[in-house]
Amino acid sequence: MKNNKIVYLVEGECERALIDALKKEPSLIESGKVIIHNSVQKMLSKSFIMTLSRGTLVVLVFDTDVLNENKLFENINLLRKYGASYKIITIPEVNNFEDEIVRSTDVNNPIELTKSKSISNFKNDFIHANNSRSLLEKHKLDINKLWVKEPTNSFKDIKQMSSIIKKYK
Repeated sequence: MKNNKIVYLVEGECERALIDALKKEPSLIESGKVIIHNSVQKMLSKSFIMTLSRGTLVVLVFDTDVLNENKLFENINLLRKYGASYKIITIPEVNNFEDEIVRSTDVNNPIELTKSKSISNFKNDFIHANNSRSLLEKHKLDINKLWVKEPTNSFKDIKQMSSIIKKYK
């Protein structure tokens, strides 16, 4: 993965916090810039695409529980149209961020990770945690179980490509 610039386009603050935690040393994923952009709900601008350097790996991280894959496909097509030299990596979260946390740690409910009172509190607590990496490690985060499931709904044609950015143990 050397010599490539990576830009993570993530759905929201939770994904930003997760990716930032996974990039901390010892890093479990490739380092790169994280930008919040929900590619399932919002179109990328041509001007943004044109700012990406040649050879950039564009990593799209998104939930698959909102059945609105059309914008995602349009965004992928825009990236291909205006940036043929970009590599597009898709990381669908099946079904969402919370399911990925449960699948890749020892918690049965995401609120156990942060000892939150509710799911909405969990998201806020995870986003603002100073120690999100240690929270994940305390609950036996297994990078080999994170972002591995293939979508089966209307996103079924989107491949799970997380292995490209993961640094396996």
